[in-house]
Amino acid sequence: MDTVGSGNAMTEIALALAMGFFSIMVLTMVSMGAGNGNTPEAVAAKLAAPKSEAEPAALVTPTGNDLVLIYHAGRLMDSELAPVALSDVPTDRRIILAVDPAISMEEAIRIRASLATADLVVSTLDKRWLQRLERNAQ
Repeated sequence: MDTVGSGNAMTEIALALAMGFFSIMVLTMVSMGAGNGNTPEAVAAKLAAPKSEAEPAALVTPTGNDLVLIYHAGRLMDSELAPVALSDVPTDRRIILAVDPAISMEEAIRIRASLATADLVVSTLDKRWLQRLERNAQ
């Protein structure tokens, strides 16, 4: 009798079981984090602490070289409420852009993107500025 065929079958079964156990071991290691390697850190937004009513609002103090621009009712103006063309806005100075708090996010992003400067501070107009702009519009 020739038993060579039955010996090969047992070897094949043992090899298949070994490969199955190896696959399970690799999956277990990956699921436990052994295969992570150097993964970049996730970027997460940090939320600011809730502002109390007693604290004053944050203020940006313009320096001598800063340019203050106001965007209200679709118009771009300087601090004296004179119209400003986008082509006249310098790109080498810090720009403080004050926008109406009631404008849409889309409009705020559009006006921000139209100002070609690397140093830009965006703020909202307070009640005094809004009242002055309303009086100026009349």
